[in-house]
This record gives sequence, C-alpha cells and structure tokens, in this order.
Amino acid sequence: MQRRLLCFCLSGLLLSLQPMANAGDAKNGKALYDANCFKCHDTAIHTRPNSIILSLTALKNRVRFCETNAKLTWTDPQIDDVATYLNNSFYKFKQ
Repeated sequence: MQRRLLCFCLSGLLLSLQPMANAGDAKNGKALYDANCFKCHDTAIHTRPNSIILSLTALKNRVRFCETNAKLTWTDPQIDDVATYLNNSFYKFKQ
C-alpha cells in the first residue's frame, strides 16, 4: 500500500514539473523576436484590446504561423523560446 502511494505521489510530482520542462528560453526568444518580428509589426500588437491570443497554445500556434509566413526556419525549441518570451513579457498565461 505504501509503495502504491509513493508511486502515485511521484507520478503527480513528475506531471506537475512537465510544463516547466516545456518552457523555452526567454532570452533566446527575445533575440529571435527582435531580429525577425519587427519586419512585420512592433510590440503594440501584443497589447491591443481585441487580441486573438487567448491561451498559451494559441500563442505558440501564432508564433508558428508568423514563422511560417515570414519564411523563417525555426525549430520547435525556437518557437517555444519566442512564445516563452512573449508570454513572460506580455500575455502572462500560466505555464
């Protein structure tokens, strides 16, 4: 019984840490954003009242959309980095 309880608690702990493992590098995200995204818009787009970004998933999807349209070749970790930078700086969604 104690072994099951221990396994259950450890599983819960690992699941609670998973979102942190998926968080990107905000410093690298800012560098990528500054080097590429100002060609199309400035940061005011992230603070407009009629934002279409309503979740962290939507933010990551939008970063991928913009990356594709700008014909960049970012990796998934780079997408996560930019989304982390934007989330930390503007959106503040729970991770």
